[in-house]
Formats: sequence, structure tokens, C-alpha cells
Amino acid sequence: MKKNILVGILALISFSGFGQQLKVTDDRLDKAVLSVTLEGYQMASIEMKQELNLTQEQYAKVEQLNKERYQQLKEAQLVQAEKPEEVQKTVSKINSSVDNALTVILSEDQLQNYLELEGRKKNLYMTDAIE
Repeated sequence: MKKNILVGILALISFSGFGQQLKVTDDRLDKAVLSVTLEGYQMASIEMKQELNLTQEQYAKVEQLNKERYQQLKEAQLVQAEKPEEVQKTVSKINSSVDNALTVILSEDQLQNYLELEGRKKNLYMTDAIE
């Protein structure tokens, strides 16, 4: 019985020593990700370009639209920080106006894919009068 306990303790010590010698293998990836200096609107625009196959002209318009949207969202959160219900209404209005602006920029298929990605496909048929 004492031999089994001794063998178990030695095994734990050797495993813990081995575990401390292991190195994290994704340090290089972490450093690469952390070195990226993109802002939120830029990341959203790049994702939309890749997912929706935007042309250069569409990308320029979408990037400007995303920049304005992110600025409006920041302002809404700063101004109405104490009123979460108001922030949510404002965010909903901003998203609705962006969706309306995208109907002019994107093709029908691209718009459907965008709304699916955003989880707002049902909002395509809603109007602001309902709110």
C-alpha cells in the first residue's frame, strides 16, 4: 500500500514537472492578432467584403457607412449611458437606417446574405412605424 502511494506521488511530481516545461504554441498567433490596429468599422467592412464579395466601389461605400454607424453607436452609448432602454432603441434605429442604406448599395442576393449574417432577415419586412 505504501509503495502504491509513493509511486502515485512520484508520478504526480514528474507529471507536474513535465507540464511546466511545455510551451504555449500559439504565442506567435496571439502576437500577430494583437498587433493588428484595425478599428471596429474597418473589421466589419473587411468581413462584409469577404462574405458578400463586394466590388471596390461597394466596399468604399460600405466602409464609409460602417464608419458613420460606429460613430453614431459610440455617441449613443456616451449620451444615453444611464438609460439602457434608450440605447437599445437608438441602436435599433441606427441598424435600421444602415439596412435601408445598404439596399441601395448591395444587390438583392448580397442584401439577403448580409441580413442572414446579422441575424436580422426578419427585419427586412418591418417598418419603423411599428416601433
